[in-house]
Amino acid sequence: MTDADINLVIAEIEYPDAVTFESEDGTVYVKNHKGIFKRYNYCNNWEDIGPIIEREKITVDFWDYKQWIAHNNGYTPFVKTRAETPMKAAAMCYLKMRGGVE
Repeated sequence: MTDADINLVIAEIEYPDAVTFESEDGTVYVKNHKGIFKRYNYCNNWEDIGPIIEREKITVDFWDYKQWIAHNNGYTPFVKTRAETPMKAAAMCYLKMRGGVE
């Protein structure tokens, strides 16, 4: 999945009643019921993915040269993902936990 795909699916999970769309750079915009727009980039912005990491108790560790691993601390079912950045690994782990990616 591209960063844009990941960002869009997470926004749709986090804001199921809002209108979501992505820009050319992969940033996702969410328009709530009041017409207020907010932008999210879960793969590249700690302020966006950080609260999800804390809430879902996702652990992110350095794995190998240019590889990060994220997992859900042994919760059942156990989920583990790898990616080239810690934020992307956490975002993909969250999606896998929520059934948004295989």
